[in-house]
Amino acid sequence: MEGVKVNVKVREIIKPSSLASQGLKIFKLSLLDQIAPPLYVPWIFYYAISSSTGKESNAIETQERISHLKQSLSQALTRISPLAGRVKDNLFIEYNDEGADFSEAEVNCPLSEILSNPSMELMQLAVQVNIFSCEGMAIGICAVHKLVDGATLSFFVTMWGAINASGGSAGDSFTPFFPGSQLFPPRDLSVPRFEIPKAKCITKRFLFPASKIAALKERVLLASKTDTIFSPTPIEVVSALIWRYMMEVSRERSGCLSPSIMTHAVNLRPRNDPVPLPESASGNLSWLAIAPATEKSLIELQDLVKQIRNAIKTIDKDYAREMQGENGFSLMSECLKQVGELVPENVEVFRFISWAKLRLHEADFGWGKPIWVSTAGSAFKNTIGRVWALPTSVFDSVCGNGFVPT
Repeated sequence: MEGVKVNVKVREIIKPSSLASQGLKIFKLSLLDQIAPPLYVPWIFYYAISSSTGKESNAIETQERISHLKQSLSQALTRISPLAGRVKDNLFIEYNDEGADFSEAEVNCPLSEILSNPSMELMQLAVQVNIFSCEGMAIGICAVHKLVDGATLSFFVTMWGAINASGGSAGDSFTPFFPGSQLFPPRDLSVPRFEIPKAKCITKRFLFPASKIAALKERVLLASKTDTIFSPTPIEVVSALIWRYMMEVSRERSGCLSPSIMTHAVNLRPRNDPVPLPESASGNLSWLAIAPATEKSLIELQDLVKQIRNAIKTIDKDYAREMQGENGFSLMSECLKQVGELVPENVEVFRFISWAKLRLHEADFGWGKPIWVSTAGSAFKNTIGRVWALPTSVFDSVCGNGFVPT
């Protein structure tokens, strides 16, 4: 977005409030952590903060909010202390009092301008509080994927917000734990990596109105020639639609239809056996569902929906149990090998990530819930996804158009 300038005024390290005196600690990575790509997951939470006072008083209020954010972040890091550490040799995390980056920046435009014309290349630091020129704040948060998945980062932000809003008293109601190294023991030997090739990318935002979602679902239902009750979810139909159009774009560019596969991140917590894991279970506890499209003709929308559903259904309790068993390493290696070997063969890989069930829009730091949540730009080709599910009221406030979760 032209003309937007972000001026970083202050940058400092926020350390956990009660770790410095405990000495060096070691956190063992799980096998899923070891496999996770060494990239950052960036989220941005936008808040419309109004003030009835004058400009000078508003500036004081803003600084007080930032001061409280620093204090509460320090308390939150104490509860998920590995986030304050550093990865060593892809085997463990050392943490003592290293802390997390915290930046304060000013943005030379109103928050409303960012929301109506989003730039996806801003706010890439660990934590960056951005103050807009007209009563608005955006909190950008990056966490390394080596330790957290989307559910963990969502839990951390919710906890941080509750601690900040309560002045620290709400911290005791959050009890994060890291079961990954027990469920998926790490390996000292070389482990496969989930590598995503980087490229120069353009990031765009697409919003789907309720009527279009309903029409897509109806279209799939009518075209599905089956006696089985088949009711596609919004995530399934939107993912299938984007996948199909990307295949069309690929065909127009190359002159022929290239084979492709779709991957969808799947949360393993509710699939854990015999007892599902709670949202406080932290770390990388997600895996990939893989659906191929190898036909030489364009696949119909309803068939892509079925392939997506079947791929996700494969990652069930039995699959999660097998991942934790003796053959778990071989199973994961084969899955990553399947994706990795297709890339040099000119097979398009479309990566989808749905955070629809995460409580991102509930991250309340004491001044209300965010009016919008987004990710920052991606440097990874064909990472479509980041499919959001926010309340209709959130879409109404931004678009005035009754948009619904996608």
